[in-house]
Amino acid sequence: MDIRKGSKTIENGTKKAIIEFVFTNYIIYVFQGNLSRFDIIIKYKKDNKRIRTPKHIHWAVDVLMKMQGNQDLTKKYLLAIQNCWNTCVPLVNNDFNTLKDLIEKGKEDIEIEKFFDLNAFGEYDVEFLYVLMELLAVQEKTNRSDAYMFGSIIEQLLETDRDIFKIISTAGYVGRS
Repeated sequence: MDIRKGSKTIENGTKKAIIEFVFTNYIIYVFQGNLSRFDIIIKYKKDNKRIRTPKHIHWAVDVLMKMQGNQDLTKKYLLAIQNCWNTCVPLVNNDFNTLKDLIEKGKEDIEIEKFFDLNAFGEYDVEFLYVLMELLAVQEKTNRSDAYMFGSIIEQLLETDRDIFKIISTAGYVGRS
C-alpha cells in the first residue's frame, strides 16, 4: 500500500481528497465530510472504473467469502478488526497526518501480514479491507457516539451459528428516507 496526499476531486471539483491509500487494484479516497467538523467521506474505485461510496454490505459479503475459504483465519482477522472497533475513538482531527497515523498504527497493531492467506478468497485483499473497515469505524464513531452498525455486523459474522439473512439485512440497512 502506498499512502499519498489527496489529488482526486469530487462534487464538481469543490472537494479535494485529504489522503489516498493506493493498492494494486484499488484506491481509497478520504474527503472532508459535512456532518461534523471532523467528519470524513470515504470513496474508493477499482482500476479505471467509477468512484464508489463503500457500504457495509461490500465488506460483509467479502468477509463471508473469506469465511468459506478459511473460517479459522477469517475469525482471527475479524477479532483483530473487532478490537479496532472497540478501541477506536472519534477523530479529533481529519488531516493527512492524523489519518495516515491511524491506519499505519492500526496495521502494525493487528499484524496484517498474518492474514495475507485470506487474499485468495473474495474480492478485496486484507490490507485494503483493513483500511476500509478502520476508516468506516472511525467515521461512524466520529459522527455518532452511539454508533453500533459496524460492531453489530462483526459480532454477527463471528457467531458460530451465523444467520446470513440477518447479516445481509443489517449490512444493507440504509435507514429511512
